[in-house]
Amino acid sequence: MDTHSKVKILVVDDRPENLLAMDKLLKPLGAEIHKVDSGEKALSEVLAHHFAIILLDVQMPGMDGFETATLLHSNRQTANIPIIFVTAINKDHNYVTKGYQSGAVDYLPKPIVPEILLGKVKVFLQLEEQRLELEQVTRELRWISRKNKLLLDCAGEGIAGLDEQGNITFINPTACELLGGAEATFLNTHISQFLFDDVPEAVIEKWQQSDIYRECLKNGRSIKQSSELLNVSLGKFPAEFNVAAIVNGKNAVQGAVFVFQDITERKQMEDQLLRMAKYDGLTGLPNRTLFREFLQSSMDRSDRHHNNTAVLFLDLDHFKEINDQLGHDAGDQLLSSVANRLEGCIRKVDLVARLGGDEFAVVLDDVKNPEDARIVADKILHTLKEPHELGNASKKVGTSIGIAFYPENGVDADGLIKAADEAMYAAKNEGRNDFRFYSDL
Repeated sequence: MDTHSKVKILVVDDRPENLLAMDKLLKPLGAEIHKVDSGEKALSEVLAHHFAIILLDVQMPGMDGFETATLLHSNRQTANIPIIFVTAINKDHNYVTKGYQSGAVDYLPKPIVPEILLGKVKVFLQLEEQRLELEQVTRELRWISRKNKLLLDCAGEGIAGLDEQGNITFINPTACELLGGAEATFLNTHISQFLFDDVPEAVIEKWQQSDIYRECLKNGRSIKQSSELLNVSLGKFPAEFNVAAIVNGKNAVQGAVFVFQDITERKQMEDQLLRMAKYDGLTGLPNRTLFREFLQSSMDRSDRHHNNTAVLFLDLDHFKEINDQLGHDAGDQLLSSVANRLEGCIRKVDLVARLGGDEFAVVLDDVKNPEDARIVADKILHTLKEPHELGNASKKVGTSIGIAFYPENGVDADGLIKAADEAMYAAKNEGRNDFRFYSDL
């Protein structure tokens, strides 16, 4: 850092030729040199500038060097400025003592020896440069501190500092808002109160098993997780958080920084997108995508438990006629009514899906006896034949059902679906409003 342009020297001497000579001698140092010809002017100058050193002539008319130095030394603003007396008069002990008592740090006799002058002055210039550098660093640190506090205060994420035990050492306003309290109530409390909703003994055990404690505070690592946090007033909310260990130069963990955000809106959007991707918008039933996922999972369970998975394919009888007679709104009402009734015909472990149009499917999970599928099919036929209220109209609707079993009728999902579909068309071609087993075709 080049501070020479900022470092200043004050030369005080009543003789112009001495001022000129000192200016010439000091120029190689690159400092900013101020020259005055009296003690009174020196006092005025030091109030306007900060000098690294003052070269002060002792013998001056009016206020001499001793008086000037004494006044400078007695003022808080100027008391620490080094003063070197420049003198050609008596250097006996009492005289020198008087100079030191008035605030001088050294004497230079006249005539001046340039090497001695420059050597002594250079030391004080270097000290002043260091002081200016330190002052600049201090200002920068203060600014960084203010900026960091501003960033913390304005951050959209909650930010909390933790010590090595997990106690909160600082917390920003966003974190206080998300956790439902004031800064003073959170400082020096443990972060686990926002992570676990349980009795104190269980909270301690869960904390000691948590990734934050084990990975970050014990092993000095960083983690990123999604979980629920606790707002002390409003209860749980979904959050995403990053926790990074603070490690010193000896790799010892000093604490951690906990950064988190409320992801309630994001979770709601994700849930909405999931429903749009896997559920039918009209009936609310699983769509073809979720049907195939569930079917595959059920087949996998059948392999493990040595049981069967049954698939029922349903196609409503004469749905197009009802749709054409009463309009699409009535047709939609009929589909929704059918969906509700189908859900009442199965267990919670089973699944009803709308595949599109007036086609539905049922997956019966973990079927021990093929007769169980017959019971469900009979129940569906009986339930659907009751009239459906469609605005001002009341209509009955039948359905054709095809039934196939895994692994008997298909070794994979596609084969099983094809078998159930063929059985359904057989039921439709043989008179409708009935069911057929693929095994009987």
